[in-house]
Amino acid sequence: MWIDLFYCVMGLASGMIVAAGLATFITSIGVVSRLAQVTHTAGAISWYENVFVLGGLAGNMYSLYVWTLPLGTWAMGAAGLFIGIFLGCMIGGITEVLNAIPVFYHRAKLRCGLKALVWAIALGKVTGGIVDFLIAP
Repeated sequence: MWIDLFYCVMGLASGMIVAAGLATFITSIGVVSRLAQVTHTAGAISWYENVFVLGGLAGNMYSLYVWTLPLGTWAMGAAGLFIGIFLGCMIGGITEVLNAIPVFYHRAKLRCGLKALVWAIALGKVTGGIVDFLIAP
């Protein structure tokens, strides 16, 4: 019983650290503020932040407890539409602030290897996607 409690606490703490890191990353590169600026909805920034947090929470809950909702194909289409809108906005916001890699490159005082750094990031993302979708269902 104590070992199970220990695992629960460690899992919760690890998840909180990862979630805080992701939220800090998204906030620090200015995705939310840039999205609000581009869409002329600066008054709704707190709403955007709450939706990001609730979306992350819902995604985590879904990954832990797979739900089946008998809503039909129209609900799947609507969910796909909303997911596409979210990803489009996220990609657009990240594209606006894409200078994160050159800033890291400059601050780390790297003299060569920018091409290798970009390839390593891209190959790591592809490998993670393959493992997630094909190997570890």
